[in-house]
Amino acid sequence: MIFKFGLPLKKISVIIINYNGKHLLKPCLESLFRQSLTHIEIILVDNASRDGSLAYVRDAFPDVKIIALKTNVGFAAANNKGLKHTSGKYVMLLNNDTETNMGCIENLYAAMEANPDIGIGAPKMLVCGKDIIDSAGDGFSMNLKGFKRGEGEKEEKYDQEEYIFGACAGAALYRRKMLEEIGFFDEDFFLIHEDTDLNLRAQLAGWKVMYVPTAVVYHKVRSTIGHMSDDAVYFTLRNSELMRLKNIPFIIFLRCLPEFLAAEIADFLYFAVKHGKFRQYVKAKIDVLRALKRTLNKRKYVMQHIKVNTSYLFNMMTPVWQKEFIATKMKKIFTD
Repeated sequence: MIFKFGLPLKKISVIIINYNGKHLLKPCLESLFRQSLTHIEIILVDNASRDGSLAYVRDAFPDVKIIALKTNVGFAAANNKGLKHTSGKYVMLLNNDTETNMGCIENLYAAMEANPDIGIGAPKMLVCGKDIIDSAGDGFSMNLKGFKRGEGEKEEKYDQEEYIFGACAGAALYRRKMLEEIGFFDEDFFLIHEDTDLNLRAQLAGWKVMYVPTAVVYHKVRSTIGHMSDDAVYFTLRNSELMRLKNIPFIIFLRCLPEFLAAEIADFLYFAVKHGKFRQYVKAKIDVLRALKRTLNKRKYVMQHIKVNTSYLFNMMTPVWQKEFIATKMKKIFTD
């Protein structure tokens, strides 16, 4: 399996983070070798796996560049380390529990090449083996939370290319020029919501995000960390607070205060009461306070580099009182 490399400025670098995911790697990597766009490079960053992942990739996929880490540094830091080994004009992130359709990278690349203001390309992510959407890119609601657009809806929906708020880092294409301007992932997040943080910083800096439905990614949902594991709950709650403290302009926070307070109550009832994760809930809130000084220092930098007015950001946000939005959230609360 040999890649045909094109001109360096047209090369796309794909970063895959792996942690004990040997059983997931074959279909993921094989789908990349079937891409219609061939001038790409693949970097596998391994977070100290103990399941034979590295030996398997070295033997089965010798063209994949491997970055073997000695400890599990988390999703955010591992991607940052992987970025240092990339050479592409664009950088694609791909979860190890995904597969891509043949035109995925080419279609994302074409959309972003058409407009230099696009900093992020978001594919349509489908639940592997089902005709259900996992994510049609990411939105950001007026309760100050990121969310997956179209989650749980039928595959045929969300079939129009359009500007959206953000992309899920499980499968997204980033313009290197944008990353050089605003930075990549905040390593304090470790995992979960590092992409929401990046989406917000991109929007505040004036970069656009394009959703490309012809770029399709099949996702084996919840195969890595689990949906309601202690780690998933802790990092979800802690990082959502850090993301808001770091990036939300004060006037936006005031305009969204009722929705935010309602969401905070809902989080407590959902995680601490319904799922019995009270300990993780409290630990997350305490650790936010511990990180407060460092987060506020980061906030100063973000606020000093805003290039859009707050009305623009507010208009990009999704109202929470819409019938569709409420129905989707209620369905998720009562079925999860």
